[in-house]
Amino acid sequence: MRSKKDILGVACSGLCMFHCMSLPVFAAASISSTGLVYFFSESTHFWLNTLMILMAIWTFPNGWRTHKVTWPSLLALIGVGLMIMAAKVPESDEFYWVMASGVSFISAHLFNRHLLIINNIEWRNI
Repeated sequence: MRSKKDILGVACSGLCMFHCMSLPVFAAASISSTGLVYFFSESTHFWLNTLMILMAIWTFPNGWRTHKVTWPSLLALIGVGLMIMAAKVPESDEFYWVMASGVSFISAHLFNRHLLIINNIEWRNI
């Protein structure tokens, strides 16, 4: 189950990145709809950020207890920092900060999953 948490974390981070990448596409195509207003509202940003932080809290401490490697947790903290900074930078630069945050989160989850799988294989071979 532990490595499946990381797959869910990658999916959530990817959803956040898709959300950020789709806004310029919809704006350039002049697509507007009532549903899209909610998709790009500030409350959506709040809930996606909350989801990513909760996913990190749920995943990385358990991973660290198993493999004792701090790099996945540090990458996740960098992702949180980048996400927080994205709200503080000019809107024209926000895209880059969010993409960097998403890449950091996805890398952290994939690295954590890799370490958990290796740890499990080594444990079975003992």
